[in-house]
Amino acid sequence: MKKMIFPQANHYQVPKALFIGAWKVWFKRFGEHDEWRKGKMPSGQSDEKLYEILQEGNRFTVEVAARLMVPWSFRDQSQLGRAFFLMNPDIIRRTKLADEEQANGVRLTDQALDYWDSLTFLEQDMFTAYAEARIQADIESPSSDPIIIDDAGIEVIGEDIYPPVIPSKESSDEEFASAVVAWIDEDPFTPMYQREAVADSVSSWHDRLEAFFWPKPRNGLMQVSHSADALMYRAALLAKGIEDGLDWNDEDKELAVKTAEEIFLQSGVPQKEATWQNIHAVMKAAINKDTDSNAKMNSGWSLIASFATHWLNREEGRTPMVCWNSRVATSILSRLDFLMVEAGYEHLDNRFEHLGTIPGWGGTRPREMTIQWPEGYRSWKTQIAASEFVYKMIHCLNSETKSDGSLKYEQMPIPTGGRAPWTMQGVQLVLFSDGY
Repeated sequence: MKKMIFPQANHYQVPKALFIGAWKVWFKRFGEHDEWRKGKMPSGQSDEKLYEILQEGNRFTVEVAARLMVPWSFRDQSQLGRAFFLMNPDIIRRTKLADEEQANGVRLTDQALDYWDSLTFLEQDMFTAYAEARIQADIESPSSDPIIIDDAGIEVIGEDIYPPVIPSKESSDEEFASAVVAWIDEDPFTPMYQREAVADSVSSWHDRLEAFFWPKPRNGLMQVSHSADALMYRAALLAKGIEDGLDWNDEDKELAVKTAEEIFLQSGVPQKEATWQNIHAVMKAAINKDTDSNAKMNSGWSLIASFATHWLNREEGRTPMVCWNSRVATSILSRLDFLMVEAGYEHLDNRFEHLGTIPGWGGTRPREMTIQWPEGYRSWKTQIAASEFVYKMIHCLNSETKSDGSLKYEQMPIPTGGRAPWTMQGVQLVLFSDGY
């Protein structure tokens, strides 16, 4: 069997290679990297909530690794029951740690190592990247308490680089969007990984996008785009069928589930109800800008909405969806907060009233803000409002000119070479990095 089974999570399954890749990542990040093949990891079996385990400093445990493999709704309950080991005997086994009497440690089996070695280097790199994404993504759980895997710190936006343009209270939403665009363009950006610089500072939207990586520095813009393009193509085929009023046949339904699961895997946000019905509902709400939809919504489903509507970038009068996760929300709201305060706002005063926060910790999140922004988690009103605001930013990037009539901002770099008008997908990658 090529699946790892989590009986405590309603028998949720992940590829064996993902768990082995996560094992390797856990040793690299939190243990002794060179020991991952033969090394032992504490089981850390616990009935505590995930955030409580992390607060106690127990990141390097199989319990934490296993909880990040399963959907968010199962992350506050132990995943290491007896059935977990009985159902995965070819991957892991219990062992003793040092001189302990009981088997409180876990190690990979020889079969697991043989299986890993049978994979191509490309496959190994892909699954370790998927495992890394579980750490770098928005880590949701049933609890509202912070889930902090990496170090986090608070940053006040605007203290170092003052915005080049400050709108007034009378300024339009478009003028605020333009001010955010100008600020990001001039603000130096240093690519960060685990709160450390991994490249020289850059500025401009163009150079920021070229510096993008996910989930680790070796996976740059070209690698990410290569896999994302195929998923966006499939998602668009399905969404266009909905747009045309066509019913999905069995092949479409299978394609929808497989596409969604691959998107969740790549982005590090597993979901427990990736049914074709839920995927259909999300895509329908996205293309119709349905603010009252009761379709699924969180960081993962927001990405489905974004991928399914990327073709609307070329449709006059339509709005493609932004992936409104904690990083993108942090980028926009922290900058908009500063601009509004400088413009004289103390409260939202019914302005940008549906732009809401998304919880997330790590890097510079959460950032300190002055205005009380609404909570936008799982809200379609926030999803639509955020997409509309970012789309105004895209219009600025593609239309604002210098005094000589030339474009003010460099066009969007294409991973395979050349440039093109900015799209929602290119802009959200810049915002994603900016919000870390």
